[in-house]
Amino acid sequence: MDLTLGAMIRFASASRRKAAAAAGSVTGFATAPLKAPIAVPLVAALLLLGPAAAGRAQDSPPDAPPAASEVPQDEEARPAGLRYAVEFTGIEDDGLRGTLNDASTLVELKDDAPPSLIGLERRADSDRDRLQTALRSAGYYDARLDIRIDDQSTTGAQPAGNDAPPVKVTVAVTPGPLYHIKTVNVRGAGGSGLPAEVATDDLGLAAGAPAVAQKVLDAESELIGRLARRGYAFAKAADREVVVDHSDRTMDVAYTVDPGPLTRYGATRIEGLEKVDEDLVRGRLAWKEGQVYDPGATDRARQDIAALQVFDTVRVRMADEPGPDGVTPVVVTVGERKRRFIGGGVTFSTEDGLGTNAYWGHRNLFGGAEQLRVGVDVGRVAGSSGGSSSTGNDLPDLRFSVNFRKPDFLAVKQSLLVNFAVVNDQPPAYSRVASELTVKLERPLTDQLTVSYGVSGERGRVKTEDTTYQTAFIGVPLGAAWNGTDNLLNPTSGQRASLQITPWFPMGGDTKSPFTSVLLNGSTYHDLGNEGRYVAAARIGVGSILGTSLSDIPPDHRFYAGGGGSVRGYGFQKAGPRDRYDDPVGGRSLLEIGAELRIKVTESIGVVPFVDAGTVYDKAYPDFSEPLRIGAGVGLRYYTDFGPLRVDVGIPLNPASGDARWQLYLSLGQAF
Repeated sequence: MDLTLGAMIRFASASRRKAAAAAGSVTGFATAPLKAPIAVPLVAALLLLGPAAAGRAQDSPPDAPPAASEVPQDEEARPAGLRYAVEFTGIEDDGLRGTLNDASTLVELKDDAPPSLIGLERRADSDRDRLQTALRSAGYYDARLDIRIDDQSTTGAQPAGNDAPPVKVTVAVTPGPLYHIKTVNVRGAGGSGLPAEVATDDLGLAAGAPAVAQKVLDAESELIGRLARRGYAFAKAADREVVVDHSDRTMDVAYTVDPGPLTRYGATRIEGLEKVDEDLVRGRLAWKEGQVYDPGATDRARQDIAALQVFDTVRVRMADEPGPDGVTPVVVTVGERKRRFIGGGVTFSTEDGLGTNAYWGHRNLFGGAEQLRVGVDVGRVAGSSGGSSSTGNDLPDLRFSVNFRKPDFLAVKQSLLVNFAVVNDQPPAYSRVASELTVKLERPLTDQLTVSYGVSGERGRVKTEDTTYQTAFIGVPLGAAWNGTDNLLNPTSGQRASLQITPWFPMGGDTKSPFTSVLLNGSTYHDLGNEGRYVAAARIGVGSILGTSLSDIPPDHRFYAGGGGSVRGYGFQKAGPRDRYDDPVGGRSLLEIGAELRIKVTESIGVVPFVDAGTVYDKAYPDFSEPLRIGAGVGLRYYTDFGPLRVDVGIPLNPASGDARWQLYLSLGQAF
């Protein structure tokens, strides 16, 4: 990354001329390519103090090989690359040591060996300026450097050629005293004052604080940000004056800021629309014309427009120049996504066999970002998950579904959801043929909290070995979901929770009493290393059915435990009590817990040890009359842009008689 930067910097005071001359005073410069991790502190120091002969690194590349006539005779026998090792001495602060390591060309290019000793000397010479700049960026303005190269092979005491040891490069650093901030002043451009409502204190740069260059730049950014949040969209830093006084080892900082006019939203122009209704986009704008500019509202509008899921790109910005009296036009630029899409997926477990799904969808059916998806799911192919009740049904699990979603239905951000499905299920506990229809509204109350409410109807036949249930229900699903995680598919920090309450009312069929199903799930994630390399995750699930006995509840409305998304190590529905045919009975209450450690071995590969436990009970609340079924195992993750691919192998630790010794699960996404 080549950087060309300008800084308006002045060093003042006759008593400080020596300090100013030593540090330099320039208004523009070019730097050598910077390593990404050190770019920010280096740029900060250069902005404050100017470079120390930075142009020389551009004019004479440090690794340029010498002409043949310049190579000493003893170097001609060396291999193509000269190996070397770098050691920093005299540094006690680990943070400063890391800063210098990141800034050093010697360290960065150690694996790219120079062709000769002269090339290594050139590389070391270029490091002096970079390391001095890094030291100044950390507040050490009296630091001294001594770089020594010790080539033992030239003394004859060590073998030459490929057997020669690495050349030792020692960077001796004497940091000297740490400089501190003396004064911080803020003034308006042209001698004018700043708006009274904008605070200029507590910028994170107080008197007595270390004179760290990045802190000086951060304080300036904070000041401009405060002006923007007060409605001054065109605020900018007009000047920054930094004076380093070597006599008392302090730094004086003075900012000159041009706030510009108080900005108000003017007319909004929307560009890039093809098939999406303009009124839909305008409905997502978080301001009214004439309202004082708010950067939070501008960013919120961008996010809300992107949430319609019909645009590849969304950009919301003020016009380049302020309008009359600060009333400034707004430009919204969008790029539409392809309207139609297809997709599919595969799941596998040793108990359930192979499962697959395919779907077709439309993102903008009628111009209002209406989403339609038609899908077919096929499960239990070559599996053994069906119980004894499914012996008369040779079909695999089948589900045909149609899902429709209309955003901004009756209110902004409120969505209408219509879901219809015809199913033929053959899980271990029962055999079912049914049709389902759900119509509900979904509305976010905050950025984290979403609520839903609606009506659901279903009709079908559910069969066990002993009983056949004719079912017909009307339900009222009520839901709330809270998501405080950093990533929906692969969270590394935060918590999430969901609550689903559904009263069911029989409308004919064999069930006579209404009942209410309650299910609460929660999970938490903690990044142990702050980089997503080690993530501890835990979950809990609790369920209860109120209002009637277990025998009056159709098997497809009962709770079950076991499987890849429940208690791993057990087959689907099989972590619980069984009947005389060894089929799962199900329960009126549910308890599940789980924990795992997600370890990233590389950027795309992860290892996940886990332990799960859970079961179901015939009472309305978990009474621990049944033993918790516990499973443990290890999984692999392959991380992709659309979520991790998951392979888990689980072992039941206290299996029931006849349970398999292990289970394999293959799916997309984390277990929770």
